[in-house]
Amino acid sequence: MNSLLLITALKQDLETAYRGSHWHSFQSALRGLSPDEARWKPPHYQGFPWMDGSIQKIIFHVGGDNLYQLDHALGERKLSWDELQVNYKPAMSDLKSALQLADRGYQALQDALGSLTDESLAKKYPTPEGKGKRSLEGLFKMMIEHYFYHAGQIVYIRSLWKGLRKSE
Repeated sequence: MNSLLLITALKQDLETAYRGSHWHSFQSALRGLSPDEARWKPPHYQGFPWMDGSIQKIIFHVGGDNLYQLDHALGERKLSWDELQVNYKPAMSDLKSALQLADRGYQALQDALGSLTDESLAKKYPTPEGKGKRSLEGLFKMMIEHYFYHAGQIVYIRSLWKGLRKSE
């Protein structure tokens, strides 16, 4: 009989990171977000060429990265960021579409975890970045951290937005 203790813990941690923590989850960082606030681009942003520093693009990135990482770990290893941008173009400019992509990515992670066993989490796969191999357990832990990282980033951007609104 396969043990599911680690799977259960990862599923719970994933839920906490996505929406379970009232203060620190990805969804709590988005609570009350307006479309204007989501589209606002912080001045002097410097990062990935396809990003612009807006919360809208962060939401797209998080949802899309879940699908991208899963395809490379458990799928056909064919999904590219270019393809994600084409397939989910509305999510890059429409808040509702971006939030739907985020939910889809979250559910894909939960579904993938539900199809595994604790023993299968040790399986290694080549990372999409070509920098060696990662275990499936490492993938899911990274994705949990990813939610918390971007939740903090969103909270900070929202603070900048509010500060600029006060000074106008």
